Amino acid sequence: MSTPQDARARRRQKARRTKKNVEWALKRAAENDAAGKPKTPPKTAT
Repeated sequence: MSTPQDARARRRQKARRTKKNVEWALKRAAENDAAGKPKTPPKTAT
């Protein structure tokens, strides 16, 4: 499926795509922050 020829629909689709990209980037940044932090060693039951 290519982009719609209707101008209004094209604008709507573009807006949706940018919103999704922003959400994805935020989620990715949070994941990267979590990956950068040192992991705590697992607790062992003694």
